[in-house]
Amino acid sequence: MTTSETADTAPDHDPAVIEALLEAAVTRLRTVGALRSEEVERAVRAVPRHAFAPEFPLEEVYDPRAVLITRRAEGGGATSSVSAMWVHALMLERARLAPGMRVLEVGGGGYNAALIAELVGPAGSVTSIDIDPVVTGRARTFLADTGYGGRVGVVVGDGGHGHPEGAPYDRVIVTVAATDLPPAWTDQLVEGGRLVLPLGVGGYQRIYAFTASGGALLVGETGNHAGFVPMQGEGAPAPCRARLTDTVALVTGATPAPAPEALPGVFALPVHQEPAGVRIGGTESFSTLQMWMTGLPGFGLLTGNAEDFAHRPMARDGTPAVWDGATLAYLLCPEVPDAAGAYEFTACAHGPRAEEAAAALAGHVRVWDRDHRRGPGPRFLAHPGLPDSARVIRTRHTRLLALWDRTEADHGLDWKAYPRG
Repeated sequence: MTTSETADTAPDHDPAVIEALLEAAVTRLRTVGALRSEEVERAVRAVPRHAFAPEFPLEEVYDPRAVLITRRAEGGGATSSVSAMWVHALMLERARLAPGMRVLEVGGGGYNAALIAELVGPAGSVTSIDIDPVVTGRARTFLADTGYGGRVGVVVGDGGHGHPEGAPYDRVIVTVAATDLPPAWTDQLVEGGRLVLPLGVGGYQRIYAFTASGGALLVGETGNHAGFVPMQGEGAPAPCRARLTDTVALVTGATPAPAPEALPGVFALPVHQEPAGVRIGGTESFSTLQMWMTGLPGFGLLTGNAEDFAHRPMARDGTPAVWDGATLAYLLCPEVPDAAGAYEFTACAHGPRAEEAAAALAGHVRVWDRDHRRGPGPRFLAHPGLPDSARVIRTRHTRLLALWDRTEADHGLDWKAYPRG
């Protein structure tokens, strides 16, 4: 069944089945901590999720973990989806919506916009913008069918430009994966407003909640990992992808990537290994380590599977690496032979400075283990005028500074010197 057909084929469902599945989903969302407030729970209960994804079975629609892919590109990649229920709940909780607020949603198929409409109430305003007219057409149909057509304005356009006609907004909620913070999103946000989005930093996508405060954007805490479809239009990601072998490539946001043509020859050199002396359980999260690594100069991700490396990668197609144009270092996670279910981070390197690079990478892991392993991860300051430093990550439109120490909230910066816009 095609996407265009599904908008006209909403099946009949047993209300008792829907009620039971919804009750189980809400209980699960409460248990995992994605759903916390009575306001968001009421919205989740009020909006019929199945009406926005009629082509999917109810059991899948109300599975809190299920992502419902509603549109794909010709090559098969997802271009639009109804996100998992836990993601919707988490982002709405972090948005801190209140009655009467004006909200811009960037990217959407209608369901999340309806949830927002419930939270801001009749006195609020919701505008949903998407670059794909098929997606917006589908959203309009479903919103009208569920009674939200008069409460949500649906616009076709490049969400990276925001929607100035409806600005300013109290909240901007982005439901597509971004790798940058376009100026329009902050320019159209009121002082004290919040920007909630899945942001890819160094290739690792997490949900962030930035607050416009004193001329800068601040995130209170790092969010959960997410897997949103990528932005289209001017904000579409365009990382450099340099091939090492037929199955291994380095993906980096460095512009330009230093000497990518040298990578195959360097990767073919003997590997030097440096165990970090830091172990991790098979089910333990290492997401803060991933974020800790992104601040390294020359950071990127290596694609490839276990058979492509000397040891087990940390994550499939997401091996953290550092490339300086001559030496390649990366982090693997081999199993510890004498400890079932335990793995040890091991730095590997190729090239003229292999021993030094591996030692530096292993040392970086040890610092994370000592200072940040059990912490919540960094906050980020974001502003295009942040001064260059080894810790600042540059994107097309802004610069990001990770604050790992909770006492360095201001980082010694005079925010009056960094006006918004």
